[in-house]
Amino acid sequence: MRQDYGEYFNVAHIEPESHIYGPGKRYVIWLQGCSLACEGCWNQQMWSFEPEQLIHREQLLDDILQYRDIDGITLLGGEPLQQAPNTRWLLSSIRRSSGCSTVLYTGFTYSELVKRKDWALLREHCDLMITGRYSSSLRNTNLRWRGSSNQELIYLAGGRIPLEPPEDANEVEVIIDENAAIRVLGYPDSGFFGTLIDSE
Repeated sequence: MRQDYGEYFNVAHIEPESHIYGPGKRYVIWLQGCSLACEGCWNQQMWSFEPEQLIHREQLLDDILQYRDIDGITLLGGEPLQQAPNTRWLLSSIRRSSGCSTVLYTGFTYSELVKRKDWALLREHCDLMITGRYSSSLRNTNLRWRGSSNQELIYLAGGRIPLEPPEDANEVEVIIDENAAIRVLGYPDSGFFGTLIDSE
């Protein structure tokens, strides 16, 4: 299923500085909408394709380029490849306009991706893909950058991210916004929230 918002992204959330969705400091964009319905999905509120925040792709690119000290961008969701034309455009624009690396999370498997008509373009402009549907039955909170053991890290040739896989480590970010709302990013283990409450 592909959704067409013209030259606008349907965006669920943006975290302009994060360290847990790829190497270094990253501008992270969660896109709204996904039909894959992964077992135990952590972001079910992002399944709907109803517009959440519609942001023109040129505006989003300009916003990203304002952050000159980031190492790269990461797209996840939702399912970025169900907004494929704009996803391809943003990945290629970042590669042309900056030294930033590009990371793409997708629920599609590598074997599904290589059959896509746009595979050559995705491969050209993406440094690292984290592929495969999340599965709660295969959940592993000791993995870096992914939540279940079936998901794969696909390093693409000539990329800006070293081919050596990272050491596995569970990473979680806790963010308190200007309204004192707490957001937890990453894949916390079962005891995390109890520890967080006890520390308040």
